[in-house]
Parts: sequence; C-alpha cells; structure tokens
Amino acid sequence: PRSTRGLGRATSNRAARRRRDETQRQDALEEIIHFAERSAHVFDAKARALIMFTSGTTGKPKAVPLAWCQVCRAAEASNAALNSPGVGMWQAALPLYHIGGFQVVVRSLLGQVPFILYRRFDAKRLLADAARSHVTHVSVVDKMLQDLLNEDEADTLKGYRCILLGGAASNPHTLGRATAAGARVYASYGMTETSSQIAHAQVTPSFDGGLRLLPGYEARIVDPDAQGFGRLTVKGPGVFEGYLNARAAHTVDGFFLTGDTAALAAGRLYVKERTTDMFVSGGENVYPAEIRDKLVRVPGVAEAYVFGAPDAVWGRRPIAFVERERPAAPQRTEPVAPQQFAATVRASLSTRLSKLYQPRCLFVLDEFPRTGIGKIDRAALQARYEQRIEVVRVTLHRIRLPFLQPFKTAKGVLRDRESVIVEVEDHAGRTGLGECVAFPTDWYLPETLDQDVRVLKEVLAPLVLNEAYLHPSEASASFAACAEAAAFPLAQGALEPALWDLYGKIVGKPLWQLIGGAVPHGGAAAGQASVPAGAVVGMGAAADTVAAVRRCVEAGYRRVKLKVAPGGSLSSVQAVREAYPRLMITLDANQSFAEHDLEELRALDACGPAWIEEPLDPHRLPGVGPTDLFDRLARLQRSLHTPICLDESIARPADLARALQHPELGCYALKIAKMGGVQPALDFLRLAQVRGLGVWMGGMYDTGVSKRLHAAFETLPGIDAPGDVGATARYFAVDVTDPPYTAERGRVTLNRTGHPNGLGCDLNRSSLADVLVDRTVIERQRRPLR
Repeated sequence: PRSTRGLGRATSNRAARRRRDETQRQDALEEIIHFAERSAHVFDAKARALIMFTSGTTGKPKAVPLAWCQVCRAAEASNAALNSPGVGMWQAALPLYHIGGFQVVVRSLLGQVPFILYRRFDAKRLLADAARSHVTHVSVVDKMLQDLLNEDEADTLKGYRCILLGGAASNPHTLGRATAAGARVYASYGMTETSSQIAHAQVTPSFDGGLRLLPGYEARIVDPDAQGFGRLTVKGPGVFEGYLNARAAHTVDGFFLTGDTAALAAGRLYVKERTTDMFVSGGENVYPAEIRDKLVRVPGVAEAYVFGAPDAVWGRRPIAFVERERPAAPQRTEPVAPQQFAATVRASLSTRLSKLYQPRCLFVLDEFPRTGIGKIDRAALQARYEQRIEVVRVTLHRIRLPFLQPFKTAKGVLRDRESVIVEVEDHAGRTGLGECVAFPTDWYLPETLDQDVRVLKEVLAPLVLNEAYLHPSEASASFAACAEAAAFPLAQGALEPALWDLYGKIVGKPLWQLIGGAVPHGGAAAGQASVPAGAVVGMGAAADTVAAVRRCVEAGYRRVKLKVAPGGSLSSVQAVREAYPRLMITLDANQSFAEHDLEELRALDACGPAWIEEPLDPHRLPGVGPTDLFDRLARLQRSLHTPICLDESIARPADLARALQHPELGCYALKIAKMGGVQPALDFLRLAQVRGLGVWMGGMYDTGVSKRLHAAFETLPGIDAPGDVGATARYFAVDVTDPPYTAERGRVTLNRTGHPNGLGCDLNRSSLADVLVDRTVIERQRRPLR
C-alpha cells in the first residue's frame, strides 16, 4: 500500500503539470492573438487565398484561384442563412482539397463554432460523434448521405440542425429516404468557382428542386427556352474572376457562365444539368437529367448517370448506368443478375419515358466509381462504356478435322473431329473466338453438335446480339438465367469464352491475366505465360504404346495419359511403367470397367498412376450394392490407392452437385465447355480450393482455340499438373488458328509476339476453308427506338 506521503507527492506533481499546461496554452493563445493583430495591418483581403481545382468528373480539372475576400464572404453568406454565431458544431468530413470541405473550416472559424476534422468519411463514426458531441451541422454529397441513412440511426440524424447536401444534382430517391427519416437536409447549389454554395433550400415532402439564392448573389438565365430553361449565369461575393489554366466565360456585365442549365421561377433557382450534357437525337433535344430523374425513382436503384453516345442512325442516343441500392441486411439468396435487373428497370421506364428518351444501353453496377469527394466519376463510367462488349455478328464455322491416324479409346475409334468455331464480332470490328466441343453423336456426352448449333443460332446468339455487357461474366449470368439454354452447357461454353477473348482485345489484356492468373515460371516476355502440357496416347499394343510414350518424353512432355479398357491395356501400362519408372502417368478408362473388373483395376493401381479417369461404365450395374454412379465410384475409391478422377460422369451442373456430396471423390478434370464457360469454371475452381479438391485441365480433341483457353487456366493457383493442352499437331495436320498452337519441350507459350491480347490467336482463314463443312451467320438487326 502507498504511504500518504507518496500520495501527496503524486497530487503535487499533477497540479504542477496542470499549471504548466495552462501556461503553455495561454502562451500559445497570446502568440496567436499577437500574430493576428500584427497581420491585420498588412493583410490584403484581395490576396490569393488558395488555388482549388475543380473535381474533373467531366474532363480535365481547372485551376480556380480564390481570394480571401471571396472565400470569407461566401462563408459569411452561408453562415447568415444556416448558423447562429457561436452556436453549434460542424463535422468536416469532406476532403479539404474540395471547396465544400474547405468552407466547413472557414464557416466554423468565422461563426466562432468548433468543428471535428476527419481524415476520411466513415458513416458509423460520424453518427457516433454526432450523438456524443451534439453536432449540429455536416456537409455531405449524395453517396455520403446514403451511407448515413443506411446506418439506420434516425434519432441521431434528427439531431442535426442542418445536413448540407451538395456536389451534384439532387437524387429524389435519397431525398425521399432522408425526409422519411426526419432528417433536416438542405439541398444546395454551388461550385468551386463560386467558393461553394450560393443557393439552398430545406428539403420537405413538397420540395420541387427550387433553391433560394444566398444574400448578395444574383442569377440570370441566358437564351431561355419555352420552359424558361437556359444557360445559368451568376454574380456574387464568392464568385471567382477566372481560371489559371483555362478561359472562363463571363457576360459583358460580369456574370459568370456556370455551364449549367437552369431556370428562375417565383424567386427560386431550378438547376437542371450541365449545358454540355444535353444532346440532339434524331433532331430532338434530349436532357439526361430527365432520364436520370425517372431512373432513380425505380425501386432498387440508388443512383443513375445518363449521357449521350454517338449513334450511326440517330446522331446520339442515351446511355444509362444505374447503381443498385445496397440491401439493408445480408441476403441469403444470390442477387438478381445485372441483365435481369436492367430488364426490370427498362420495364419500369417503358411507360414513363418516350421512345426517344429510352436508353439504348442500360448497365447495372453494384457501386459507381467515385471521385475523392464521393461524386460520380462520370469520365470513368464513360470509359467503361467505351470498353463495353457489344456484339453485332456471330458466325458459326462448322469444321471437320481428320486425325493423322485413327485414335482408339475405350468407347471407339475416332477418325475425324467435327466441331464448331464460334466467332463474335463487335461494333468496332474486333473479334473473339470460342469452340463448341460437342460431338456429332452422344457417345461421349448427351449433348450433340446439332443440338448446340440450334441453341447457339436460335437462343444464345440472339441473346448476346440484343445486349451489351460491361464484362463477360454478365453474359454468363444471362445464359444461366435462360431456361432454353439450361440443358446445353457446351453451347454456353462455346459462346461465352468468345466474349472473354473479345473483351481481352477490347481492354488490351491477355486472357490469363483477365482470369487472375500469374506467370508461374520466370523468363517469359511481357504479357506472355508458359505452362506445362501433357500428352495423350491411344490404346495399342505394348510395344507401340511404349514407342508413342517415348516420342512424348523426347518432345518434353512431363505427363502422359494412357487410354485403357478392360482386358487389353494392363500389359501396355506395365510396359510403360517399366520403361519410365519416374514418369507421371495417368490413365483414362472412359467409363469402360465394371465392379467385376476390380482385380484388373487393382493391377493398374499397382502401376502407380497419378489418377485414373472414369473407370466405371454407368450402364453396367453391379448385381449387389449401390446403383448410383457416384455412389459406385466412391465405393470403388475405397478399394484403390489411385485417385479416381471425374470427367464425363459430370454432364450437367446437377451432376457436379451430386459428386461433391462424396468426399472420397477428390479429383476432377476441368473442361471449361462442360462447365458452361469461363466464369462457371472459375467459380468451380474457387469452390475446389476451399474443399481441397485436386483439379487439372482436360481436353476434348479440340483445336488451338479451346486448347489456348485451357492452357490459360494453368496459370491459376491450384492447377499444378500438366493438362491435356499439348500441341494440336500431335493429332491433326491442320491448325485453324494463327499462330498455330504448338508446344516446345512440353511447354505452351501463351500470347506469342504479335498476339498479346485475349486468347492470343486469330483464325487462319485459309486453313479454315480447307476443313469447313458449313457456316452460319447471325447478325444483329437494327432495332427501332424502344
């Protein structure tokens, strides 16, 4: 225990520290007062206070010099309308490099009220501070107000005497929410050139957008139309004199042309939009603000941006982006796909906007890109539009490639390979390639080539031609929502990858980078990736099989797949293993064995293969035990050391769901077309990593189009074994891609010189003509105004 003497010393020390702190504060205060008194004699109110840059949301930021008199008089005008001297507290949550944020500080100092300065905006923290410190004023932009409302703290919001809203045109959706919450929001108009706000009005249920000018400000409308809207000009104490890096427009009597369209009625200012936003379509004026106003009133839409884009027929047409409203609570179900949500929005607009005002393209985002202050980054959205996927033509090239020599599998002998190359062409003439790898008959999968051609021609191609996408994953979501295409994943997996290839060419990136791959080995040129390939050897006599494997090994392949079947393959596998004891060997049974072949399967198991693909025939059911294929495979797996790899047993997404219920089955051959395309394959890979499944890239006797697609996936984490992505020259004399798809020393180089983007190839038109069976072209029809 402490002695009373020790307590006395502690008390004395604390008192001394308090006296020292008080003395230091007093000294600092006197120094500030002395500095102010001394500076008052030399202070020039007309001197430049700062150079503030405009937000640059529509282009290059302009440098705005503001004098002390402009900044201070603008703050005084605002205080006269919104503040009582010495009463209240501000929150400074906007960046100080923005005039709205800087003026919070100036208003506080001139109004003799404290303020809380924030490094960054955090709605939860602002509301907590407001409740704790009895904050009365805060300045926000629309997104900040939405975030405050999303916190569901109505009582705290009601505690603000003024939530000053600026930065952009008012959002009726946000204002409606704020009014319902009982928040006192003041909509305002101002800009960097006017030292922040020059007009405002409290938002009430009857608010129609009209604002009252602050004391000392004047506004005039130049060249008004029949409704009174024209170019807004202003004059007042906070208005600047001119830019440093651009020419400012003023009238002869000194009014600044703001660049906004507005009207004056009954003493109120109604600001519509930037003058440059209006555009002419088919000879008629189109005002994006009117379209935006309708969009933000659609349920589920939080914000919208509309602009005019060039159109070959109409001159310009409206393009719309909408930001989805964030759900108040986590959702248990998947959100509606962007294209489905866009269709809902279009349906809502159809009765509320004329055809001229209907957006030609409507894109859905979960979150808009924004500037540092939280304003919509209009330039970024327009850039997204320029990078859109807008297909105008889909061509189906049906080809037949003869094998160099007949290829024997457990299911038969292949003498040629018939497939369909899918070519998409966009509005700018850029192309993307995909491949339909179905077979003419259902010997391998229930889906056939003729069926897929019909689905591509009648369902999927028209769907793509009728839409525009910001990312190929949106097309995947559209396909998944299309009931007519649900039973045809190979058709989906032919068209969707073509959009990924096209998108890579649009944005200037190789496919392997678009999907999140990384170069696993050093030495590749910029934009290139090198991945290992495996080779496949058909069934044959032991000596022939060993000779074929020798050629593969000499070519640099580190994994060789051997086709096997009951009764004739064991000796070949044993001979290969004896000749190459360290080689990675895998087996592919193509569903040819049955349970009564267990001893032969165990003998193959003893050869030490890395895995065996699809050993069991789904139609040769055992006399006793389970009859479900995955139950049978799981039971067999418990009798073997070699992992059983699943391939053709998974023909539909429902099959995959059933297979995943069996933890014994942990090896999968990933064939992108069977998954329905790139995005579903990526989704499966993420799931596989979570579950610790082994995945490698399969093949389907495909051309260099599909081979490149699968090779790109080998750059992803978790795919380590060389896949069936070897050179096409091992099977076919003709390669329909340029450059040809090759492997050097068992490795494939993606995106060779001259082909840096997308898959890294084009069609070799001459080679294509040699193997072409049929060609179908589906083109977009020019639609009338919606």
